[in-house]
Amino acid sequence: MGNQTDIMNNFALQELKRIYSSFDGWRMSPDKQVSGYDTLVRLDRMHGGHHDIVKVLVTFNKDIPANLVDELNKKETSTDGMVSRFDSVVIAPVNTNTSVLPAGMKIYAMDGFEFEGNELIWTKKKVSKTPVPLAVKKAA
Repeated sequence: MGNQTDIMNNFALQELKRIYSSFDGWRMSPDKQVSGYDTLVRLDRMHGGHHDIVKVLVTFNKDIPANLVDELNKKETSTDGMVSRFDSVVIAPVNTNTSVLPAGMKIYAMDGFEFEGNELIWTKKKVSKTPVPLAVKKAA
């Protein structure tokens, strides 16, 4: 056997968990691979007597695919008939072209990826070049 996910899917999952924590009650439904690494995810939670439903598009493309924006904006209802608040969100690398998105849509930048020109690069965490002391000895 083996792992059925790709490293890019793992990065996408980390971004989702960073923004929509299960600690805050968010539950993630199975994701829908659309094409390449584009993924649509449905998140929901009970909060204040109603459902919060969020559809998230995670993409690693330089340009947001217009056909996925239509899919992202389709409203979904809860299965129990309770009042729902619906939102849609895009998670994409820094410097992604978001011109096809409607005004007011939430866009979250991925911490670990950005575009330099047309090339997607992985941005590593900054490493301190100077040593940081563990403790400072007080003068007597």
